Amino acid sequence: MSGSKVPAVEPVARGVWLWRGGLMKNMNVYFIEDEGGVTVFDAGEKSMAKGILAVAERMGGLKRVVLGHGDTDHRGSAPGLKGHAPILCHPDAVAQAEGSGGRDYWDMSKLPTGPRLLHRFAHRFVWDGGPVQIDGTVDEGDQIAGFEVVLLDGHAPGLIGLWRASDRVALVSDTVYVTTMWGRPTDAHVPHPAYDLDLAQAKRSAAKLAALDPAVVAVGHLGPLTGAGVRAQLEAAAAG
Repeated sequence: MSGSKVPAVEPVARGVWLWRGGLMKNMNVYFIEDEGGVTVFDAGEKSMAKGILAVAERMGGLKRVVLGHGDTDHRGSAPGLKGHAPILCHPDAVAQAEGSGGRDYWDMSKLPTGPRLLHRFAHRFVWDGGPVQIDGTVDEGDQIAGFEVVLLDGHAPGLIGLWRASDRVALVSDTVYVTTMWGRPTDAHVPHPAYDLDLAQAKRSAAKLAALDPAVVAVGHLGPLTGAGVRAQLEAAAAG
């Protein structure tokens, strides 16, 4: 990757950086300092592979890629990263990461017409890099780059977050959204029912996250959530 343009990243917490990439600059990929290199959490959309490798190279090298879950816009660049580092996810996310990318259980008919047309196009032509073979799995309680794996499923099977209790930092993939279906900022909420495997469980996972009382919630799109009202926002999402 020498000579490649390195995307700009921003600090989120000690040893954690965010790249807001993709066509609309709202696909979040996180770089976590990890023993001289970086662990990447989530893989954004398919166009982001070269940029991820360029950032990782500048930070000492890519050690592993951990998918928060297997949906198209989170596994997107993973096929392009395959061979550079192992691709990991929760055991329950393997089937979607290696298969349909969430399409097995989505019900796009629940979306309003505009977002439905936009998302169908974007999933197929913009976001998804296709199935990726998973090299290994991580489960609740495992340690990754100073973070603990937390199971936050419901939106997707095997959706995980990474939690660091020492400074109350949570990387949570799509446990909650802070964006509308058009990509505009909004209050925290669980993902739209069209995309949820189990809406009730998604709300329970939002409540589980709230109970950790995080100071920083680094989400999959836009964000992060910070400040005194984070727990209240998560509790409202769980109750919504």
